[in-house]
Amino acid sequence: MKKIYNILFIAAVAVALWSCHTSEKNYRESYEKAIELNRTGERGEKYEQDLAERTHNNYVVDGDSIRLRRLYFNITDDKPEVAKKYGVVVAEFQQKFNAISCRDRLRQQENLPAYVVYISTEKTYCVVAKGYDDISVAAVFAKNPEKFMKMKVLVPKAWVLSNITPQK
Repeated sequence: MKKIYNILFIAAVAVALWSCHTSEKNYRESYEKAIELNRTGERGEKYEQDLAERTHNNYVVDGDSIRLRRLYFNITDDKPEVAKKYGVVVAEFQQKFNAISCRDRLRQQENLPAYVVYISTEKTYCVVAKGYDDISVAAVFAKNPEKFMKMKVLVPKAWVLSNITPQK
């Protein structure tokens, strides 16, 4: 009889331990709740303003408008020659590792000559899917990135980045 109680006790402990573990679903729910809290109230207003700024078109090319930003940036882990005059940004990260991982996926899965640039004024790593010397071609890519790549764009809207060359 004592043996049966021991077996039942061990089974009960095992079931209790098994049911208490965390899962990806739990983490996902917590993350979504935190994001939702950041998008409400005063923080929500700032989020909405930031989103509106990041999706606002400010430059007209061939009768169509795109978001173009002229910023000084540095090429990360590549030769400066990889950068063209206009680059289509499809992802932004605060950490270099994440940006490089995204760049590598674009190179391997999409066969795009992607590269990473660092914008020091914003402390942001931007992943450029492809660079162009002609803004018209870059604008076509930025307006319809899904035609050129299957991977999801990791910014609210793809945009074109142009380098400001430093004065000598």
